[in-house]
Amino acid sequence: MNLCRTLIVTTVTFLLTLSVFSQTKTDWKVQTSKDGNFLVKSKVYSVKGELGKKKFLEYEATTQFDVDFERCVLILKNVGNHKIIINEKESRLLDSISENKSLIYYFFEPTWPFKNSDCVAFMISSINYENEKATFQIEASPSSYKSLGVNRLTDYSMTFTIKKLISGKVEINTTAKISPTVNVPNFMLKAFFPKGPIDILKRIDQLSKND
Repeated sequence: MNLCRTLIVTTVTFLLTLSVFSQTKTDWKVQTSKDGNFLVKSKVYSVKGELGKKKFLEYEATTQFDVDFERCVLILKNVGNHKIIINEKESRLLDSISENKSLIYYFFEPTWPFKNSDCVAFMISSINYENEKATFQIEASPSSYKSLGVNRLTDYSMTFTIKKLISGKVEINTTAKISPTVNVPNFMLKAFFPKGPIDILKRIDQLSKND
């Protein structure tokens, strides 16, 4: 009897694990820009949770620019620049917790069918001026600031990594994992790639060359 029960529990556990795996396993789509200077990997998928399915889009984009490393660091440290980089309505600093950790706020005002939304997140920076490498990690923390009456992103993770290469160029890499606050058809989410991440990197380059 105990053996039979154990076999049943093991089988059910295996099937549940297999089901979750099949729902989340999605191959990365790899694309390059026409000039070959940008590499973008992306995927759109759904994860089944207690409140139903939740859609995610993930991407990673990389390129190299002839820019100054320290200039790029200053641009990314300034949260006010983020609204330009990610092409959204507002980005501002809420609180400087420490030298390397800040609480920040984004307000998104997208076109239809998306609705206005916001994001409260911690930004943690790791900067090594000697090795000329820096990482900025942004992770949603929705309960860390009062509600402002719009849908708030609960799943929002983004990183920017910049490093000086032997060639003298600076490599910039960005990654993101985001779940929209409204249900959007997959084809609309996929339409963001590869242009969306490429434009994000291009805006960092443009800002670095502004006076």
